Amino acid sequence: MMNLLATAVRAIAAAVPGIVRDLAGLCGVGFVSYGAWMIYPPAGFITAGILLIVGTLMIALGNRAVG
Repeated sequence: MMNLLATAVRAIAAAVPGIVRDLAGLCGVGFVSYGAWMIYPPAGFITAGILLIVGTLMIALGNRAVG
């Protein structure tokens, strides 16, 4: 039982940096798009969409280069 618990804690601890990085990126996208929305409301949605598409493409190209 203790080995299972220790393994679970190690797996969670290993995943935390990736989760924090992704959360920080999403917060950044949110702040940039909110700032654009404050200038002109449709610009916020356009900015958020463009940033999410670019981020997705970067992840996809990074995975293709590694794998």
